[in-house]
Amino acid sequence: SRYDKYGLDGVSDDNPGHGAEDLFSMFFGGGGRRSAGPRRGDDINHPLKVSLEDLYNGKTVKLAVQRQVLVGEPKLCTACDGRGIVVELRQIALGMVQQLQRKCPECGGEGYIAKKKRERKVLEVHIDKGMRHNQKVVFRGMADEKPNMEAGNINFVVQEKEHALFTRKGADLLISKTLSLNEALCGFEWKITHLDGREVVIKSKPGEVIKAEGDGGKPFVKIVPSEGMPSHGNPFVKGDLYVVFRVQFPKDGELSEACIQALRKALPNPSMEEEYDPDTAEIVHLEHASVKNYGKGGASTSNSAYDEDEDDEQRVQCQQS
Repeated sequence: SRYDKYGLDGVSDDNPGHGAEDLFSMFFGGGGRRSAGPRRGDDINHPLKVSLEDLYNGKTVKLAVQRQVLVGEPKLCTACDGRGIVVELRQIALGMVQQLQRKCPECGGEGYIAKKKRERKVLEVHIDKGMRHNQKVVFRGMADEKPNMEAGNINFVVQEKEHALFTRKGADLLISKTLSLNEALCGFEWKITHLDGREVVIKSKPGEVIKAEGDGGKPFVKIVPSEGMPSHGNPFVKGDLYVVFRVQFPKDGELSEACIQALRKALPNPSMEEEYDPDTAEIVHLEHASVKNYGKGGASTSNSAYDEDEDDEQRVQCQQS
C-alpha cells in the first residue's frame, strides 16, 4: 500500500506518489508508468490424486520434481541487446521493405545467456484436513529459473478420488441406504466405517418411520449432524452426513395371506370396502408401466392421418385467400 511504501507522507497531497506519472496513468490507463522489477516465469502445475480418507485426516507426502536452475550470473545477449528478439529487413518488391521480428537464436528469446542445469528437488506436500478438489498446494519460486526473471511457482493441484461409500460436496458427505419395509417401519441399525476408521452405528429412534419418498416426490433424506468433512482452515467444525433412503417393498405374491391379514390389522388406515353392484360395475386390474410412455397411448396412425388432413385443409384455405 502507499502507506507501507512512503509512510505518513505517502498519504498526504504532496507525497512522492502524486507526480506527473500518476496524472498520466489516471487519464491514459497507466501507460506512463512501467511495472518495476523482473518479469515472472510460468507456473508449473502437477495433478495430485488424493483419497477422501487423506482429505479427511490430512497427510504429508514427499514428491520429487525436476527443475531448471541457473549456474553463475547471466550475461546480456549482445545479439539482441537483451530484448530477446532480432529485427530483419526483407525486400519484397522494388522500393518495398518488410520488417520481420523473430526470436533471437543466440539466447532463445530470453535476452540473457546463462548456463543451466537440471536439479532434482524433494518437496514435502502437506494435504490439510478438509482440502477440496482442484485446490492448490503452492511452492513459491520453485519453478524453472530463467535469466532476469522471477521463478514461477510449482502448484500441486488436488484431484479428489471417488469413494466407494461416500459422496462429497463442500464439507458435507452423502451416503445411500436401502431399507426393507420392515426396517423402514419397525426400526433398523446400520454400521459404517468412517473415513478416520471409526465404527459408526446409525440407529433409528423408537417410533421413527423412514418414508419411501420425501415432499414433492424427492428422495427421503435425513442427516447425522457433524459427521461430514472437516472444514478447511477450521477442522474442528465439520459438515453433516446426509443419508438418502430407499425403501424396498415386497414383490408381488411374496406375502402370504396370513401375513397380509396381520398387516391389515396392525397398520393404520386399512382399505375400506367400496359399495358397488358387481353385475354392472367394471372391475379392472393394474399392470406394470413406465411414466416415459405417458402420452403415447392410442392408435398413432389415426393421429397422423388427422394431422395430415388438418394440414391439407390449412393449405386449401391459404390458396383461397
